[in-house]
Amino acid sequence: MVLLVGKKVIKKGSKKVKKIVTSKISSSKNNKVVNGPIKRTDFLGDIVSNYPEVVPVLAQSGLHCIGCHVSVSESLEDGCSVHGMNNKEIDSLVESANKRVIEFEKMSKVTFTKNAVLELISRKNITKRKYVKIVNSFNGEFDFETTDGLDEGSVIVAAKSGGEIVEVLLFAPIERMLRGVEIDYDSKLKDFVAKRK
Repeated sequence: MVLLVGKKVIKKGSKKVKKIVTSKISSSKNNKVVNGPIKRTDFLGDIVSNYPEVVPVLAQSGLHCIGCHVSVSESLEDGCSVHGMNNKEIDSLVESANKRVIEFEKMSKVTFTKNAVLELISRKNITKRKYVKIVNSFNGEFDFETTDGLDEGSVIVAAKSGGEIVEVLLFAPIERMLRGVEIDYDSKLKDFVAKRK
């Protein structure tokens, strides 16, 4: 069994606090049955929101409508049935989705090169703010802005280079999608670049 721990910001009363959040993912020794967080009865919208890395697995199985308005109130099992899948195919899809989740859980958190850390620290120092937050920009790309506040549901990742450290806030699904990714800062382009290791 693998026990996973990460820092997540939650709201408690009127204060925002950091809480250690754990989740358990287990697999059988023979690897034929994979137990995990995704169940047949989970809503598609919740699965996509919490485990965005499984979107390609669902799409390859014929569930191309995972972003539609019905997905928020339709279970994985119901969606599969509507698309003509039988129980064996649904079980296989659940197993494949959980294997994908386990793969992502084993991946390293997003990392930052020395140049990226120095640029993030520079931006933080200029604005005199406590954190750097990753945000959506145009064309589905991401950028960084500084902030003093902790957003509910954010994950805090420490970007380190030598003795330099900056805390980066990421929305939890974005943190998952950036696992195994290294972020660099290209001074010629004056922009951040990312590559999967």
